[in-house]
Amino acid sequence: MFFSFVASTSTVYLASIEEHFRECNSISATFFVTIGMVPSIVLGILFLIAIMVAIPYVLRQNEKAGILSMCVLGIIVLYTALDAVNNISVIMGFHVTYQVVHKILSSANNVTGRLAGTGDSLC
Repeated sequence: MFFSFVASTSTVYLASIEEHFRECNSISATFFVTIGMVPSIVLGILFLIAIMVAIPYVLRQNEKAGILSMCVLGIIVLYTALDAVNNISVIMGFHVTYQVVHKILSSANNVTGRLAGTGDSLC
C-alpha cells in the first residue's frame, strides 16, 4: 500500500505541475477521462486492496501460502513500486532511472492494455 500511495500522490503532483501531463497506462487514462483523476486513484487503491485480498481465495491458496498467489501478488507490488520509482525519478530529475523504469512500465502497459482492450501504452 505504501507504493500505491506514493505512486498516486506523485501522479497527482505531476499532473498539477505539468501543463501537458499524460497518463501512459491506457487503462488508467480511460478511467481518468471517464470519472476524473482523483476518483480514479481513490477507487484504484480501494480495488487494489480488494484484489490483493481476493487473489489467494481465487487461486484456492488461502489456507496455505501457494507459489502462484505469491508470484501474482509480487508482480502487482513490483509494478506499483516501479510506478512510484518512475514518478519520483521524474520529480527528482533522475533521468537515467526514469528512462529505464519507463521502458519497463511501457512494456507492461502494452501487455495489460492489449488484454483489457484499451490498446498500447500512450507514451
